[in-house]
Amino acid sequence: MRALVLGPIEVWVGERQVSLGGPKPRTLLAALLLQPRQVVPVERLIDLIWGESPPQTAGALVHTYVSSLRRAVGTALVTRAPGYLLDLDSDVELFQKHLTTARQAERADDHATAITHYQHGLAFWRGPALHGVDAQFARGHALSLEESRLSAEEGLGRCELAQNRVEDAIARLSALVNAHPTREETRELLMRAFHRAGRQADALHVYRDAREHLLDELGIEPGEKLRDLHSAILSGTPEVAPPKLTVTPAPAAVTTQQVVPHHLPPDISDFIGRQEALKQVLGLTEGRGAGTATPIAVVSGFGGAGKSALAVHAAHLLRKSYPDGQLFADLRGGGRNLEPQEVVGRFLALLGIPGQDQPTAPDERVELYRRTVADRRLVIVLDNARGEAQVRPLLPGNANCFVIITSRSRLTGLEGAEPVELGFLSDEISGEMLRRIVGAERIGAEPEAAQRIARLCGGVPLALRAAGAKLLARPHWPLKTLAKRLSDERRRLDELEMGDLAIRSSLKLNYAELDTLHRTAFHLLSVLDLPDFGAWVAAPLLDISPYDAEDVVEHLVDLRLVDVAGVDQIGRVRYRFHDLVQLFGAEQASGEPAAEAVSRLLETWLSLVETGSKKLPRVTLGLRPRLHAEIEVDPRLEEDVEEDPTGWLQSETDAVVRAVERAHDLGVDELTTAVITSLLSSPFAARNQFGNWQRTHLVALRSARERGNRRAEAVLLAGLGQLRYEQDDFAAALANFQQAADIAADIDEPETLAVAYVGMGTVRRDLAEFDLARDLLDKAIALGDDGVVAAASYGVGAIHRDHGDLAEATQAFERCVELYRALEDRRGEALALRGLSLCHRAAGAFAEAVELSREAEQVLREAGDELGATYAVQALAKALLRTGELDGVDDLLAECLEVCTRQRDRFGVALMTRTLGELALAQGREQAAADLLQDALNQWTVLGLPIWQARTMRDLAAATADDEMWSRARELFASLGAREAKELAGLSAGEWRSAL
Repeated sequence: MRALVLGPIEVWVGERQVSLGGPKPRTLLAALLLQPRQVVPVERLIDLIWGESPPQTAGALVHTYVSSLRRAVGTALVTRAPGYLLDLDSDVELFQKHLTTARQAERADDHATAITHYQHGLAFWRGPALHGVDAQFARGHALSLEESRLSAEEGLGRCELAQNRVEDAIARLSALVNAHPTREETRELLMRAFHRAGRQADALHVYRDAREHLLDELGIEPGEKLRDLHSAILSGTPEVAPPKLTVTPAPAAVTTQQVVPHHLPPDISDFIGRQEALKQVLGLTEGRGAGTATPIAVVSGFGGAGKSALAVHAAHLLRKSYPDGQLFADLRGGGRNLEPQEVVGRFLALLGIPGQDQPTAPDERVELYRRTVADRRLVIVLDNARGEAQVRPLLPGNANCFVIITSRSRLTGLEGAEPVELGFLSDEISGEMLRRIVGAERIGAEPEAAQRIARLCGGVPLALRAAGAKLLARPHWPLKTLAKRLSDERRRLDELEMGDLAIRSSLKLNYAELDTLHRTAFHLLSVLDLPDFGAWVAAPLLDISPYDAEDVVEHLVDLRLVDVAGVDQIGRVRYRFHDLVQLFGAEQASGEPAAEAVSRLLETWLSLVETGSKKLPRVTLGLRPRLHAEIEVDPRLEEDVEEDPTGWLQSETDAVVRAVERAHDLGVDELTTAVITSLLSSPFAARNQFGNWQRTHLVALRSARERGNRRAEAVLLAGLGQLRYEQDDFAAALANFQQAADIAADIDEPETLAVAYVGMGTVRRDLAEFDLARDLLDKAIALGDDGVVAAASYGVGAIHRDHGDLAEATQAFERCVELYRALEDRRGEALALRGLSLCHRAAGAFAEAVELSREAEQVLREAGDELGATYAVQALAKALLRTGELDGVDDLLAECLEVCTRQRDRFGVALMTRTLGELALAQGREQAAADLLQDALNQWTVLGLPIWQARTMRDLAAATADDEMWSRARELFASLGAREAKELAGLSAGEWRSAL
């Protein structure tokens, strides 16, 4: 499958073009293709498609267009929060790849290869880029792509001239000039081509025509290059060479200085993994003329990232371009920070000025240094710089020299310096680096162990070199021996030490620069070992303000002890530790009194979770913990939560889960239980975060049992029951709810007992055990508060509806709606409205069912409950299906199926599959209906839900005219006491199908 953008936008599968739908799906495709393999948020897609005036339903429309587009591109279009990602090859990528290769070949004077790639790249163009997409972003990208095309055409013409294919160049460039008469670069090339062909009159005509167009259309004279070329042709210059793509720096004038220093450390023979950074550094030396500032590259990154190796390797490669020598200084030589004057003195000595001839005054010494290098072309490497003040006196005052600085800080205060950031190596590059150090044969004998070693080194070149050196020193070791030793976190830093190659020593350089406050922050954050965190976490840990906390964490970032992980959903920076740094920090924190600080953090989290949960719909059955912590939380932290509670909780979930686990490890147990029971009302269940839900509950349950806190144990068992129910594990759910009920009854805890009854009653209802379910729900109503009564009333209404008692069902759901409204629980209200819509649909009041379903969907989307909204949409689709309004229903259900699949909601997947089968049946597509319904029946069977099996068997029998299955469905309905038993009495499958 491939997408075509360089012309009308199209998608092809093999030799077949697939339909993309209307203009808006095409616009959506263009927006995703222009950011290939990147997650594009839904909000960004709305901006791209509609600009400043999106419709109110823009979000829903985007989902609809996604469903339409997915029919064309299939699994290449991936849903990934907070938007979508398109993993699809396009002609744009292929064009740009050929263009890059062509330019590289042209720079190397390999014009034949360049011509081939220019031609291959241009062959992808079929017309104006993004043709047929009428959106502002597309117009901007189309102009950029057109500029690249023209650049390729000019490059091809340039190479044709270099190959003496003059007539080809004239034909190509003449067409370009006619299409773009004010483009001076093309005019210049055409003039050169005519001159090369001996057609001076034509060349001069090109200039005159250019001047007329520029004056008429832009009111300007031709540029200097075009004017100079015109003068050269008029003066009869015998040959005018075509310009090159890049200009190599002119060679320096011969210097009278005899001393040419070559003061670089040895180059690295196995340099790998930093090719892009190397290109960036070398690129700074290209095309720099007289009068420009000194080119400066600041290479920054994590300790051990290979900054020095990159700087030294680049300096060796530049020896020919800078023939007057290379200077090198380790500004942290001998374990101390060197003073600039000391380094200036060393440099002057290397340049032929002995110490006795150097002035003692610092300013005079720097002045002499700059005079000495003024007419020289030198590469100057300043390694391990601590700050801007240390390097400023060492910078030459001219453009002849090139300075490469390495530092763990970015040195953003150096004006005009080019930042070159080194990240961590990929697993693939790490493995290749290890192979080059240890040898291909040894790595090939144990590839899995080698991959494990590379991964445990965390993409840090210094760690990889240390590991490689250890393997070379112990040739008798199998690779799995080192892999096993590295897997032990307590020993990993010890293992990554060989001679002067040591991660721990590298980290200690920055650690030594921490004062008491920053060192404590580093210790505590390392001990917590959070997957990522906001800077605010340091506020309760250190008992400081959020602003001060942000400054503390940013200082750790500056020292490369903390990394920036990205920006969360509410626009705050998130941070994280590299694995090796976290191990180092935890090692240094031994003896740090962490329990009190972690308690403050958990108390703050507890308060903030409660603040956020007050504005969110209750996900479970309304158990609010009694807060045990009393702490004054900074209002600025509460403002973040109140502004976007859903986004805040989603951003903090992984961190708080890990904090709870670590708090338990540190013995802070009572608060772990409080935090987890508070999270029962957070969006865990709404987003089906089963893994986090289970982790937190099991930690807290272990804590509660160890401390003998039976009330907490009952609450947590009820939470686990809810988890198992959401996972459609009904047997486990019943067991957990029953355990919770037994403990709650034993300790006389009616609140938890009522919740357990509702949980068991809900499970029994789904299993079609209606009598048991009704008894449990009635018990809950007798014991519970309004929230429990509302949840139980929902179940009672559903039982009445399944029995066919629609009047009583409607009354129960109406009561449920009133209770939730009184509780100001919008999500509960919306779910009850959906239940009410099902009653109206069962009674044949389809218009009312449609209206209630739409209202429920709107409320649930506003409440941030994507899964609940999906069920409301399914109810809407069923109501529309019953009215015969089938247009667009397939798109609605396809989107519903996608959401349920992504959220791992097995019940929802089965329900959406069955509804799609019902739709196919209504459309007369019997085979498709049979396939879908059989799939749904298999799913209901696995889930063990008999009433849904019966309903699906009924539909499947109608689709296949299977009388035996029809009889089995009727028998199952009758045994369950379901309303369908009466509805189908006396009807055959064919008669029921005709009545639909």
